[in-house]
Amino acid sequence: MITRQPLVNGIASFQNRDCAKHPRLPVTSAEGQNPLSASACRRIITKGNYTLKTMNHVKMSISILLLSAVLVVMTACGENTPAVSSQPVNSRMACIVGQWNEVSVNPRLLTVNEDGTYTLDEEHGRVKLDYENHSDGSTSLWYVFIHDDGEVFAYFPKDPENEVQTILLSDQNGEIRFMRDGMDEHLTADDYLHKTWSSGKCCITMKKEKKGYRVSVSRSDSASGSTLWTYYCTFDRKTSSMICKEGAIRVEVSHSKRGKKKTKTVYKDGSGTFFIKSGILRWIDNKENAGSELYFVETETAG
Repeated sequence: MITRQPLVNGIASFQNRDCAKHPRLPVTSAEGQNPLSASACRRIITKGNYTLKTMNHVKMSISILLLSAVLVVMTACGENTPAVSSQPVNSRMACIVGQWNEVSVNPRLLTVNEDGTYTLDEEHGRVKLDYENHSDGSTSLWYVFIHDDGEVFAYFPKDPENEVQTILLSDQNGEIRFMRDGMDEHLTADDYLHKTWSSGKCCITMKKEKKGYRVSVSRSDSASGSTLWTYYCTFDRKTSSMICKEGAIRVEVSHSKRGKKKTKTVYKDGSGTFFIKSGILRWIDNKENAGSELYFVETETAG
């Protein structure tokens, strides 16, 4: 029986040279034993060496195949991943780094740091990146704000048109809104007044009153019906926006075939915010989110 020892310099060594039971060696002695000649040992050693080399080649081939498979998978995944994966996270955070003021009845201060961490008043957390692949092959980048306790605070999409982001609107409806600190500092309340802002069948006018400002929103629903919203706002200098904390009213107006007007008050406990970004007026209705997809432009100067 041949006992194979550990490899020595890549060559197998043998202790017991009694190879009578080896199927490839002839048995010549009566005891059924045939001591190996030097040439036979060389043949076995050579054959064992060849076997080991063959096994090494097989292992190398398998390794190459596995590496190729990994590269194929990585390449396939890379087709749907933006070519920014090699960049440090903080370089992709650059466009949102800074201080942000919340556009809300009870505004909070958000500070995003260069290392991807943030503070929201007393809360702390980290911003992570998430990619959304679209059917047309394009990709959108989202900023995911996660508190230190693991709770997701909000998802904010990256503005693809501006390197430096000036506004953060959460998810698709903009329920949570932040404006960059100091943004549009030149804006005053007068920039909202004496104008008619339009978006499709909806228009907005604002008027100064003894206490604050009255914002009127009207939407034509049909030839015989419309909806009216009235907000009583104050001008917030930090965010250069009009904010209504409470008491907003929604009324539905309809006309019969004979021309008789009928009104119905839907609610009187609404609230909302109006702000201007790059010349576009946005309407945030906190009650029903009625203006989330509307962008108002100045169409005429009101008297």
